[in-house]
Amino acid sequence: MTVKCNLLLASVALAMSLSACATIQPAAESGEVVMVERITGTLSYRERIALPPEAQVEIVVSDITLGRNQELILSRTMKTIGQVSPPIPFSIDVSKLNLSDGPLYGLRAFIREPDGTILFRTSEPFLLNLRNDTVDIGDIRVSMTSPSDPGLAGIPDLQDDEWRVTQIGGDVVAQISAPTMTFTADGRLYGSTSCNRFSSSYSLDGSSLEVGNVAATKRACEAGLMQQERRFLDALSLIENASLEAGGFLVLSGNGQRLVAVRN
Repeated sequence: MTVKCNLLLASVALAMSLSACATIQPAAESGEVVMVERITGTLSYRERIALPPEAQVEIVVSDITLGRNQELILSRTMKTIGQVSPPIPFSIDVSKLNLSDGPLYGLRAFIREPDGTILFRTSEPFLLNLRNDTVDIGDIRVSMTSPSDPGLAGIPDLQDDEWRVTQIGGDVVAQISAPTMTFTADGRLYGSTSCNRFSSSYSLDGSSLEVGNVAATKRACEAGLMQQERRFLDALSLIENASLEAGGFLVLSGNGQRLVAVRN
């Protein structure tokens, strides 16, 4: 009888011990720190028109403290939405490591055709109050663009300014290691890949941009920079179009490639 009681007490003690251990993991999870800020909302427009089947929504969040043409992109997202009707929902995540109390932050929205042509856009950045983990900014009205829209025309003042790349494809580039580009008046294109120096030639006719063969130095860098360099040079060699968009963003696109840059 004594042996059975001892076994029973041992079993109860073991069950209590396992139960106590099981409560440790949820307590640790509840203390996790959320390192991204999620911004949600919807886009609407007044015109009664159907979007193309492969229409895209692009959302950009920037530090707009220094004003137009000097905005610093913090996050950018592009999503195919197809022929949906407004209001069109969107969401975008911003790393809290890029946020502080001093700067002004703004959101821009674009609805594009599959080839990148802008159909609708916000006329000015929507000011953001980023104080919570999730921010719902409600409905934003976007306006239809026109043939005279500067985002669809040639590039004024493209030459002899240094442009800093903020996005390669759909990925935002860390600004501490961003590639740069300079277009000269005599048709030369040169800059930094963030690892090596490169040079090429270019010709610009309206919004049509052609880049010649690219030559670059051969210095070795860490693996991440070498991979970024390869993506940048591959994209640059396939560019066919250029546009200057709201906020002073230079967008180079073509053959499924996309580079976004701002003036340094």
